[in-house]
Amino acid sequence: MRNRSLRTLAGGFAASLILATPAWANAGTIPHAYQAGAKTIVAMSHGQAKILRTFPAKAGLNGYAVQLSPGHALVMYTSKDGKHVFMGGIFDKAGKNLSVAYAHKYLPKADLPKQISPVEMGNAVMHTTNFLIGSPKAAKQVWFVGDPNCIFCHMTYEHLLPYVKKGELKIHVIPVGFLKPSSAPKAETIIASKDPANAWAYDEAHFNAPEEEGGIVPLAKIPTSDQHDIQANNAWMNHHGINGTPFMVYKNAQGQWAINPGMPEDTQAFVKGIQD
Repeated sequence: MRNRSLRTLAGGFAASLILATPAWANAGTIPHAYQAGAKTIVAMSHGQAKILRTFPAKAGLNGYAVQLSPGHALVMYTSKDGKHVFMGGIFDKAGKNLSVAYAHKYLPKADLPKQISPVEMGNAVMHTTNFLIGSPKAAKQVWFVGDPNCIFCHMTYEHLLPYVKKGELKIHVIPVGFLKPSSAPKAETIIASKDPANAWAYDEAHFNAPEEEGGIVPLAKIPTSDQHDIQANNAWMNHHGINGTPFMVYKNAQGQWAINPGMPEDTQAFVKGIQD
């Protein structure tokens, strides 16, 4: 693990990228009923997602096998009108995860989601480049996988910040860069900083929500070692089946490793459920 915590900050889903050029299946190859949803998914990814296949999903949803980058694909869903996008598991009344079945049926074999347990994930976060936000003495802690341009990471950070300022929570940020062309350079610039925590705080404080752009300006010349660290974090993310950000790993109130993909619906309840 390379921990980049030099000074702490006591007071600071998923899309795609890394494809060389924007791409998605030709409109003529996508059934008309799926085109609105496909356009929404591609728009969310800033033109980088590629629709591999479409299929009818349960609950009246349209299903899509989407390539985010080479070796990184996942299943996504939209409403029939294409105005709403959904990710994650769909379960039937018997508790069967239909999304896993869809993944095995429609995704390339190499891109099938990894089955990583929370315990394995808890061990895995120790082998990343990360830095600390908050007081080292804070009783509660969470490992936070985030992209500098991720608006849901930004919103989650803003919701967690009051608990950081009160000294209740510390956040181990695992920076990745995959969402937009500027994501990796921004993540590399943050860890290249003498104070990554403050650099991340600047990115968040100057976040452009309408454009979904973090505020930090990439360095003109980024050290090779920092580029390699973000590449390694991206590879780590893909290897462990993390398909979007934010993604959080923590120990629950019972002291067991747990994961939270996406932004918590109830931040207060989420923080309360983290082990002291």
